[in-house]
Amino acid sequence: MKEFLIKARRAIRYLFYKNVSIQDQLEVSKVLNDSELELLFWKLSKADRHHSVEVMYRTMKKTSNDDVLKLALLHDIGKSISEYSWIFRIMTELRLIKSYKSELYLNHEDIGYDLLKNQDFKKDISTFYFNNLLNDKNEVLDTTDY
Repeated sequence: MKEFLIKARRAIRYLFYKNVSIQDQLEVSKVLNDSELELLFWKLSKADRHHSVEVMYRTMKKTSNDDVLKLALLHDIGKSISEYSWIFRIMTELRLIKSYKSELYLNHEDIGYDLLKNQDFKKDISTFYFNNLLNDKNEVLDTTDY
């Protein structure tokens, strides 16, 4: 039931996401501190960028660890490979749609890891992403990604 309420709240918020403000853009740039990582972030949809910024600010209240803050911004980069509408996301989460595209959506964290891993110079962040999202959910992000 708790999971359903979290997903319902996220679905409603999705309708009200807006462009990232200039101040937030500066904060994103400061946290990522890397032009290639920023390019990955900006490939996200408007809603996913807004959500990631929200997660970053909630994470900042719990830690100042640079890698965790980067992960807060990049945790959904696997969603950047396709467009996913609001209704598609809901129906996929409820397992009402079963297609190749819905599998991509549901496996976006694995895809995000592949995006980072394929950038040879980013081994440190791709390893951190793998260990803290795929292998074991980071305890801070687990409480801030909603």
